[in-house]
Amino acid sequence: MGRTTPTSVNVKTPRALAGLALVTLLAWNVGAQDRPLTFGVLNQQSASLTAERWNPILHYVSTTSGIPLQLRMGPTVEDTDAMMGRGEFDFVFTNHNFQSEFEGVGYKARWSGEPIRGVIAVPTDSPIRELRQLAGRRVAFPSRDAFAAYAVPLLALKRAGVTMQEVLAANQEGALAQLKARRVDAAAVNSRFLAQYEEREAVRFRTIFVSEAYPDLAVIAHPRLPAAVVERIRNALIGMKSDPAAAPVLALARSQGFDPATDREYDGVRRVYRAIGQ
Repeated sequence: MGRTTPTSVNVKTPRALAGLALVTLLAWNVGAQDRPLTFGVLNQQSASLTAERWNPILHYVSTTSGIPLQLRMGPTVEDTDAMMGRGEFDFVFTNHNFQSEFEGVGYKARWSGEPIRGVIAVPTDSPIRELRQLAGRRVAFPSRDAFAAYAVPLLALKRAGVTMQEVLAANQEGALAQLKARRVDAAAVNSRFLAQYEEREAVRFRTIFVSEAYPDLAVIAHPRLPAAVVERIRNALIGMKSDPAAAPVLALARSQGFDPATDREYDGVRRVYRAIGQ
C-alpha cells in the first residue's frame, strides 16, 4: 500500500555514547517545550471514546515523566497505520506493526491483564452455532489490518473452508454496532473489547469462535527519539500499576495498567499475519 517501514529502535545506549545521549536529551527538552510528542492510538473504537480513555492516561504519563504527550489518530484504521508507516507518531499503541511492512520497531510496554483472543460473536438467539454455518453470511470486521479481529478469525474461517461476505465496519465498535442492529450475521472482535462493549451497551452476544491467547497491544517508540526519553515514558506507563495516584485513571480506562513487553512475546502475532499474507 506504499507505506514506509519504520527502522529499528535501539533501547540500550552504549556507555561510550552516554554523554551524547545526555546532550541529545537536553536539546530535546528545550525544543519539546513548544511541541508535545505525538501518541497515536489504534482505532478500536470511536475518536470520542478513544479520547475519553486515553487523554487521562496521557495526562498522567506527561505529568509523571515531565514529557508532554498529545493524542493523535487518523479517521480510520488504515489512515492511522499509514501515519505510523510515515513516522508521524512518536509513540503509538498498536499491534499492526507486526505486519511485514511495519517490522523493525521497538517494544516498550503492553496493556496489562488477560491476553486477548480473537472471537466471532452472534446474537444470542441466532441459529448459527459453528463456523461452517457462516458460509455465505455477512460477517463484520473492523478492518483488514486488524489482528485479533481480522487476521485471527479469518485464518480460522479459511481453515474451516468457509467463504463469507466481509463487511468492514471501520473499528471494533462499529462491527458490534452492526451486529447489535442485525445488519450482519456475525462480528469479529477481540475478547477484551467484546466484554467492554457488552457491559457498556447492556447487550449480550454468543461466541461461536474463541482463539488461542495472544499478548495485548503494545506501545512502540519511533527510532528518532532519544533512548532516555523513551525510557522515561516507558517507566511512567509501567509505574501506573503501583502508583495510587494512577488508580482512578486506570479505573476510568478499565485498565490494569501496563507491563514490560519483549519482542519474542509477539512471535505468534507475526505467524498469524504471515499466514494470511500480511
